[in-house]
Amino acid sequence: MADPVPGATFLNFLSGLASQALMQFGEIPNPISGERTVNPAYARYTVQLLEVLQQKTAGNRSPEEEQYLAAVLTDLRSRLTRLPSL
Repeated sequence: MADPVPGATFLNFLSGLASQALMQFGEIPNPISGERTVNPAYARYTVQLLEVLQQKTAGNRSPEEEQYLAAVLTDLRSRLTRLPSL
């Protein structure tokens, strides 16, 4: 039997983008290929998407969403500093 689909929440959406970014940083394997690859351009793009979401949802996030998004962006931005320049 297939795994149950998680609820469609803003936190799950953010978590999915964060996981995608970690995959692009090469921190976790691609679930399809099982391989770890680094894609700096898309890692930067995904962080930028999260920043856009942070700006566009300002004042509309729950405290839990606010804390999660801030923590994820802090972590991912620090990883960006270690990526090779494009």
